[in-house]
Amino acid sequence: MLIIPVIDIKNERCVRIIEGHGEKTMYYSERPLQVAKLFRKENFKALHITDLDAAVYGDTKNHNLIREITKSIDIPVQLAGGIKSYEIAEYCFRELGVYRVIVGTTALTNPEMIRNIIKDFSNTKIVIGIDEKLNNVVTNGWIEYANITPLDFSKYMETLGVKRIIYQDVTRVGNLCGPFVDRVREIALNTNLKITVAGGVSDYRDLKVLKDLNIPNVDSVMIGRALYENKFPCQKMWRDIESIDISLELPEV
Repeated sequence: MLIIPVIDIKNERCVRIIEGHGEKTMYYSERPLQVAKLFRKENFKALHITDLDAAVYGDTKNHNLIREITKSIDIPVQLAGGIKSYEIAEYCFRELGVYRVIVGTTALTNPEMIRNIIKDFSNTKIVIGIDEKLNNVVTNGWIEYANITPLDFSKYMETLGVKRIIYQDVTRVGNLCGPFVDRVREIALNTNLKITVAGGVSDYRDLKVLKDLNIPNVDSVMIGRALYENKFPCQKMWRDIESIDISLELPEV
């Protein structure tokens, strides 16, 4: 199973988001570029970046930083946040150097955008992010309901030619309480989509639970907080050697 580390960027800094609430956002590091390089040194094969300023405000303040990250590491970078049009997706590919983009519920209101990205760039260049709360897809900071279930959303995306989704239960994000395995299983067994699981992974035991599903299309997982807080035993040695500043003492915002 491929492990994809997550860097959430706000105001050009790494942050942790808990349940989508701004008041529970905590800064981890002033240097996202160094964190990206650290993850590469730890031998990860891909990187996920969420541009929170773009997602919430449509702000491009982090674009130079994202471009610098993609140029500085030799692994694919996927980008989420604010990708609401074909033109923005094209810009991310051509100008920011990202490997693929993540599109959320914009896919429901603008399916033609999805078709065009697939037609012009291939279905490997786009992933649909499915954020759930109480069996309903949520949007706009995870506070509004899209009135469609994760499974129905997944099936609809499959009809558009999408091959991969990222699924997460947003109530588990940043809480280290484990992913919503039952929903992962439901989507996996009722579609042919490849699934990247996100939200709630706490340690190797959660990885084992996902692996033990023995469902081939559940093939990857995204991890944020558990990596920053060294929940995997091998990390402490690497980070002692590197002495990279990933501080948990910075003020909450």
